[in-house]
Amino acid sequence: MPEDMRTERLLAETELVRSRGEPQSRKLCIMSLVARLAEEPHSDHPQAASPAVGAFARAINDAMDRQTRQRLIPFAPRIKGTHAAHDRARMARLHGVLTDELLPRLATDLQVAALSETDATAAEATARLVAALRETGAEAHGRLVQDPRWDGAALIGPLRAAYLAHRDGHSEQHAESVAHILIAGAYRVARPSRRVWYWDRAIAALDGLCDLDPRPAPRAAESAQARAGTAPDQAG
Repeated sequence: MPEDMRTERLLAETELVRSRGEPQSRKLCIMSLVARLAEEPHSDHPQAASPAVGAFARAINDAMDRQTRQRLIPFAPRIKGTHAAHDRARMARLHGVLTDELLPRLATDLQVAALSETDATAAEATARLVAALRETGAEAHGRLVQDPRWDGAALIGPLRAAYLAHRDGHSEQHAESVAHILIAGAYRVARPSRRVWYWDRAIAALDGLCDLDPRPAPRAAESAQARAGTAPDQAG
């Protein structure tokens, strides 16, 4: 069977699920689907994918609701063949998403969604940390996020992990940490319309990570995207 036809058929028959899934049932996670496309053994850490792309994709795959998760299917052929050599550039691009788009929105959304005085205090601390990061040079961000005064800020764990990984050049850990921040945003906001924004941003970020290894998209990508649809996430 020609490669394009094989890819199209596999994408059309696959349902994305949490964890690695089961090849016999055609239920796979996004990264085990990549392994299948690459004709590798069943795994969610395929050799055919960049470690940074894999870390980001695994995290959002497992956190999304069933309907939203299917929107990842068209990315599988693009993830296959991404190269670790580009992961530094991926980290720079993803860090820009974090600082320029995600954190300003998150600082506001956490405050709006706070249901208790404790939540409100933590959200306010996060907003002050985000403001301090924007007013401070990038070379000082690693020290700033470790300051004990931010210990009570909401999402301080993944925020510290993302900034320290960026400082130290650990692209895989950075990608996973940014994914966790996106996920936390999606599940902590009160309104479904806000939740949709975080999932849309996660998918756009994955698109940007794949762009650093440009590959022609197979016809299957369009058909799978149409089959999955882009209905808003109403879960949670």
